[in-house]
Amino acid sequence: MEPKIREVWPGVFILHLPLPMRPTIVNVFLLHSGGEWALIDTGVNSTDSIQTFEEALRTVGCRPSQITKLICTHHHPDHFGTSKAYKELTGAKLFMHRAEYERSHMFAPHERPADAVKFFAACGIPIERFAHIPSPAEFWSGLYVTTAPDAFIDDGDVIRVGDFEVEVIWTPGHSPGHCVMYLRKEKLMIVGDHLLPRITPHVGYFPGSAGDPLGDFIASQQKVQRFDVNLVLPAHGGVFPDHRHRANQIIQHHEYRMKEMLDCVRHAPHTGYEVACHAFGMDFNSPLQVQFPATFETLAHLEHLIHRGHVTKDTRGDRVYYRAA
Repeated sequence: MEPKIREVWPGVFILHLPLPMRPTIVNVFLLHSGGEWALIDTGVNSTDSIQTFEEALRTVGCRPSQITKLICTHHHPDHFGTSKAYKELTGAKLFMHRAEYERSHMFAPHERPADAVKFFAACGIPIERFAHIPSPAEFWSGLYVTTAPDAFIDDGDVIRVGDFEVEVIWTPGHSPGHCVMYLRKEKLMIVGDHLLPRITPHVGYFPGSAGDPLGDFIASQQKVQRFDVNLVLPAHGGVFPDHRHRANQIIQHHEYRMKEMLDCVRHAPHTGYEVACHAFGMDFNSPLQVQFPATFETLAHLEHLIHRGHVTKDTRGDRVYYRAA
């Protein structure tokens, strides 16, 4: 069995925390230099995750009070869920992008807003399923507690951890304020969910989304290729060396998906849900945890095709239809 924590570079530790869903593990990272410790990402707010974290600290001889900085790549619960608890435990300062803090409230307890229901209807998701749609807060109930950061970070900022200089690279796409952390001298890139070795990061167009998330994501994949990297440290899966090759693979995957979706709307207009059923091989009876991410990802591809001038959309009644331009 692989140890829960191991040193992957002098002073850089990878810690595997359990998740109650697939993927079943999230990697977070401890940095140690000059007597100072920092934690990049935190895991979900669960007893198993917190116990694993505390055991790992004991393994490497780190007291919680020695952690002076908490740095979050993005706001998703498996990365930010215990930030409040660890902030209180350690007394550390919390750093994250402003856009991520603003989005973090989507996981806070609240009633599902009416405009989200309208959004689902516009997608063409069958209305009879509405009663069974969990809100993000319901789905992640108990696993996520939001908290305000002590400092907002942005592209080009440098956070010092002892002798480590952690450079912030803004990589929107998977989420609007997603950031990867680059140790320039060591040529290490801690990438959150931006680059994963075996699966493609989810890029969706959700209730409240604006702009072109997939276009942002592709640009961010191109952006990280400008940096020299010895080792990529992802949030899911093992560390790997060739970030440029993997970034290009991910871009090509999305190009293939867009071609597939463009072919679907070439001869007749379809809702986003209908295109998702075609692209992902799903139907009304597929699990909700498949239907919704697939639909949101399909919408991100269709919106990017609109930005490229390949697709148009129009509203008929309460539904939005897409067709080839």
